[in-house]
Amino acid sequence: MPQRFAALPPGGARGWKCTFASLCCALIVATSSLARAQEPAPAKLAITQLKIGFGGEYKFGCWTPVEVVIQGGGDAFTGTVQVITPDPEGVPTSVFTPADRPVGVFAGKTSSARLFIRPGQDGAKYEVRLLDEQGRTRTSKQFIPNAEPGDEFIPFGSPATSRFIATFGMQRGLGELTRSDGSQDSATATEAVKIDDAAELPTEWYGYEAFDLVVLGGGDAELYRPLTANPARIEALRKWVELGGRLVIFCGGNAPELIGPDGPLATFVPGRFDDMSTLREAQPIEGFAVANESIPGGANLRLQTPRIVDVEGRILAFSGQNSSDLPLVIRARRGLGEVTFVAFDPDVAPLSDWGGRTNLLRQALQWPSAETSTNQYGYQDDMTDRLRRALDASFEGVTTAPFGLVALLVIGYILLIGPGDYFLVKNLLRRMELTWITFPLMVVGVSFAAYWAAHWMKGNSLRVNQVEFVDVDVANGAARGTVYTHFFSPRVERYNLSLASSFAKKPISEPGRPDLGAGDPSLVAWLGATGYGLDGMRSSGAQATLFESGYAFNPPLTEMNGLPVQEWSTRTLIGRWTGALDEPIVAELRSLDDDLVAGHLTNRTGVALTDCVLMHGRYAYALPDLADGAVATIDDTIQPTQVRTALLKVSGKQTASQPGSGPITLDVNGIDVNELAVAMMFYNALGGESYAQGPNRYQPFLDMTKLLAGKQAILLARGVDDPGSNWKNGDLPLASDHDRRWVYYRFVIPLEEEDE
Repeated sequence: MPQRFAALPPGGARGWKCTFASLCCALIVATSSLARAQEPAPAKLAITQLKIGFGGEYKFGCWTPVEVVIQGGGDAFTGTVQVITPDPEGVPTSVFTPADRPVGVFAGKTSSARLFIRPGQDGAKYEVRLLDEQGRTRTSKQFIPNAEPGDEFIPFGSPATSRFIATFGMQRGLGELTRSDGSQDSATATEAVKIDDAAELPTEWYGYEAFDLVVLGGGDAELYRPLTANPARIEALRKWVELGGRLVIFCGGNAPELIGPDGPLATFVPGRFDDMSTLREAQPIEGFAVANESIPGGANLRLQTPRIVDVEGRILAFSGQNSSDLPLVIRARRGLGEVTFVAFDPDVAPLSDWGGRTNLLRQALQWPSAETSTNQYGYQDDMTDRLRRALDASFEGVTTAPFGLVALLVIGYILLIGPGDYFLVKNLLRRMELTWITFPLMVVGVSFAAYWAAHWMKGNSLRVNQVEFVDVDVANGAARGTVYTHFFSPRVERYNLSLASSFAKKPISEPGRPDLGAGDPSLVAWLGATGYGLDGMRSSGAQATLFESGYAFNPPLTEMNGLPVQEWSTRTLIGRWTGALDEPIVAELRSLDDDLVAGHLTNRTGVALTDCVLMHGRYAYALPDLADGAVATIDDTIQPTQVRTALLKVSGKQTASQPGSGPITLDVNGIDVNELAVAMMFYNALGGESYAQGPNRYQPFLDMTKLLAGKQAILLARGVDDPGSNWKNGDLPLASDHDRRWVYYRFVIPLEEEDE
């Protein structure tokens, strides 16, 4: 055999070919494995972030927008996002994204979902779940409040009694005003919440529930351009204002784009944009701001300002000989709310560097001075807390055992099962072993007696106490209702609750029906205490509950399903409804000099009205009770009184204090529902904190004092035999024969000028 074939493996040349092929295959397999190892692993389905509130700022006890960020996994599907938060009693509550708008989850991509939650406890955990179309939980994550948010952490919330001011488009913001607020207590502090992106503005009106005031700046028109493509956000802001919100707009050089015919803010302007003008005098601005310092370079002032014509409302500052020449500050009523329009931008030089800028903002925002903004009485229960306490003490047929009696009975029980049992078996029965019988008999007997006594004191019937405030803008028939309901459950039960709104014993119909009026479904929620305690929103998030299985809101937030209530326990609810009414009050009233009013009005509500008071400016007219169809005439025969005097009389207070007794104030521990209701309706007119001896921060929109000024009057009255709106438990009414209900009406009536 030739020498060259001596080294061939068995099989000759063919064997070499097989070996070479095997080596190539092994190399290909190794290379493929290495390539796969270097490829990124498929994304894992996860909830990565919970964005809460506005830039992380939110308040307890208020509907708050949240955004849930989702990282898609290996497959795509549509599902539902569920967010679980505890209420003030620690019971878990759930909200869901609407079923008709499923959340799309895409493989390997990021998506998000927006919804509203109602935070109920300070420091509580928030759980987010992603459910598929079959209702199975695909992934979940818990978020914990922390001082340094990130990953599974979210920011802490603010107390329900703090004051929130929203700013959008304000370059410098309102920092100098919040610093001058003077409050050292976090419960009553003021915070300017800056919104940087139009996408953060709520798409529902109740998304603004946490805010006392919204301030819009016009320095950057580009910020507002997304709102033109998404009118839902403008519509939500408009409805919030008309339901009692306060809006301030600063708009200068960008007015043509912002408030022109197609501008996103045109609907809020109290008048019509005509053209642009140049303001050359500083005095109107300095005079409005009540500033001691002059505007730098005021002699050469050149500010671009919009000219507003067909003005509605009061012109508070202007340039020229007449107020209509160039209105600079206009304040107008918009429904039950208020809009202040300022025709220049405080963030533009020379105003941005002016020492009087703070005073300018204070006047435009009607900001309280540092002397009046502090809580001089220290922290007290908010007015809503005091109303809840009064409703709790007003149940008919339900008696609460005083603490002293309970303590005495506990001591008696200890003496009975201890020395009493010993005396019985040793001295009377003379057989110590009988304690095995007497002791359990005593325990059972005392337990039975305690249960019988509790049953006798608290009864076995449902009880409902309810206060409802119905406010109507007579000019267009728009109405809002605010219902505070405190109910007592005689047994352990789960309730499926919704609110059937009504006006004067007639339902507010759904849109499109030809009944009394048209209305949206009622917004429902729990109402907790603003401070600490068993159901306080500032209590620890670790508060335990007997109900591990919570309850859920439907996506429109119009129902609470499965609300658990313990035996002989209470729950407090709040419902808010809106609707349109057909001329409940027909009035022809004209304004006279010195805040006086003349004319007549007719009651067409369908129910008799009592405790009727007509108020405008500083004065009030006590009117007789008005049966349905009755006419009241306001003329020289009725002697006007001060508004505060009339309100004190309606609330049942003495209108004149005794010598040396000091000013008339509200009892901090008082449980008179009528007194508290009147104080909430006209808090500042009665003297504010000095009269109430505490704050009114949680539900400040109920105070309609600001509407006493301007071109309208307010008729305050109570409905006679009017049960108000009714809660439903499923298809059954949440009611009994022992309920107590208070219904207050406030009609905002436009005034004609005297020369008309």
